Amino acid sequence: AAGALSLPPQAGRHLYADLGPLRAGLAARGVTDSLELENLLTERLGVPAAGGHRFGDELGALRVRFGTRMFLGASGEERTEALGAEDPRELPRVARALADFGAALEELR
Repeated sequence: AAGALSLPPQAGRHLYADLGPLRAGLAARGVTDSLELENLLTERLGVPAAGGHRFGDELGALRVRFGTRMFLGASGEERTEALGAEDPRELPRVARALADFGAALEELR
């Protein structure tokens, strides 16, 4: 909804997003490659956001990898609760984390 494209998750602990659709908004902020994107998002979100160049993508591709831990919780107990929930998005901390993440992406439009 915020303009990022991602493959549907199958398993794993990372979300690999293509922010190419946000290229114009990112360029207006001086972000033209995945290293600059990595720096901006890591600063904005307060968690590591690894640029796609670290995983074999071209530097100019605006792709980034996020860990899902920021959505699931800080403690093992929180993560277990989120992973066992029928719909983790209904948990207040997960809903808040998703809203903050969405707001950060919306700012890049």
